[in-house]
Amino acid sequence: MVKVLIVDDNDNNRLTLNLLLEEVEGIEVYEAEDGQIAVEMCAKQNYDLIFMDIMMPNLDGFEATKFIKQLHKKSMVIAISALDDETSKNKMLSLGAEDYLTKPLHAEHFLQRIRQYLRIIALRHKPMQKFPKALNPFNTHVFRRSTTFHIEDESALAEFWDYWLNNEKSVIDLSDCVRLMYGFSLWLLKHAQECAIVVEENEEKLYMMLLHVKPLRSNIIKNILLRNFPNAKYILSHEMLAFQLDKVMKKSNGSVEVSDEAKEILSKTHDNLLSATEYVNNTAISFMSKIDSLEALNDETDRAILDFEKEPNKRNLMIISENFQEYADILAELLEFEHLGFAIQTLINFLDTLTVEQLDSEKAKRLSAMLLNLLHDLASWRENVFITQIARDVHYLDSSLLSSCIQIEAIFDEKSLDLSHDDEIEFF
Repeated sequence: MVKVLIVDDNDNNRLTLNLLLEEVEGIEVYEAEDGQIAVEMCAKQNYDLIFMDIMMPNLDGFEATKFIKQLHKKSMVIAISALDDETSKNKMLSLGAEDYLTKPLHAEHFLQRIRQYLRIIALRHKPMQKFPKALNPFNTHVFRRSTTFHIEDESALAEFWDYWLNNEKSVIDLSDCVRLMYGFSLWLLKHAQECAIVVEENEEKLYMMLLHVKPLRSNIIKNILLRNFPNAKYILSHEMLAFQLDKVMKKSNGSVEVSDEAKEILSKTHDNLLSATEYVNNTAISFMSKIDSLEALNDETDRAILDFEKEPNKRNLMIISENFQEYADILAELLEFEHLGFAIQTLINFLDTLTVEQLDSEKAKRLSAMLLNLLHDLASWRENVFITQIARDVHYLDSSLLSSCIQIEAIFDEKSLDLSHDDEIEFF
């Protein structure tokens, strides 16, 4: 049921709107005698559609609209006035009203507009649909719009910087992400490599992507992220570096309202540790059987790595990759361990790119040794978090595992790109 609020200090005007709305199904109509009462009513509950008179005592329609849109951003405010002047219209629209109607209202035209308003409101209440053309690798439930910065020179980079950091943007860790994007893009420019930065978003997340990062070695990128943005949620592919950032919302009183997920992410960046005991107590018992299955998976992967060391071929490497994929799939179901999941998935993607020509005996031995160390770390993580529960912070392995993955990739990193030294990438 759509809640409709009529705000007007004139009894006859409210009655007229009520009579017109009687022909509309699926709505509940409420009334407020002036702007002050309307704001107080909106503070207690949300109204989907609000018809707002402008000239009222106590609090006029301009101020009432301003406060209501701060309380409920998606409340549709329709201004109704006897004055058909551009100044009042533009002011109301700038304060958040979505339409401006003049009295007297023509019944047929008014009802036609009402039906369109209700269609928009119904669509607002529907869950966000997938956008098949979404570029980011995290989520296809994004708005069907994107912002693209074509980084062809340093002026474009300055424009990118100013757009995101010289205006109010309620996004967690935005400054860290923008600085890194700036640094990577500047390096690409200095080496005659054009790039682009694309941003997608939904109501809760913002996805920032740097395209054409191929000239930058992946281990360089990851080492810089580990040092400068250790809590980053990112996915690095052959051609794109993508970040996922959380949004925050401001309440009308100026305080910041943070989603539960965002609060958890923020807590990881400070000293609020999540102990293993606390985490396990809040994990569904039904999921623990999957954690138990990791013991057998560890043993199987251990044998697969030893087989690969003896016979370093693509088939044996594929078995290792498939086993790590099972690990990644389980971690993907544990929201607290997205960092671990991303690190392992990135390693899997890298292993899948290795060719037979790259698997010489020396590199195969080094790869096997490092994979066994990584597997040992994962076994210790499972033991310390889920079995003995002695870990003071369940995220203690995040950085070291990412570092291990970087070192594994470095085994096969041909140093043909001498320009790709991370000390040439400028941050500030």
